[in-house]
Amino acid sequence: MSRMEKFGSRHRNVQSQGSGEPAVQTRVADAGIPSRRKTHPSNKGQMTKWFYRFLIVLFLMLLGGLLLWGKHNSGELPLK
Repeated sequence: MSRMEKFGSRHRNVQSQGSGEPAVQTRVADAGIPSRRKTHPSNKGQMTKWFYRFLIVLFLMLLGGLLLWGKHNSGELPLK
């Protein structure tokens, strides 16, 4: 049985199916319960910002390391 056959559409109220089942109210707004988005807000934007900052810092560290390694191997920096 598919999800649509089992649960139906998410945007319509399920009414009595004629098989003796009572009508079930599926819309959250009708029940007076706050939406999940309001109850558990997403921090997607904040995580994206931190991810990009991490990538930039990682790239700068790689760039600095490669520059130092190149100077060291070219003889510009003395060996210690």
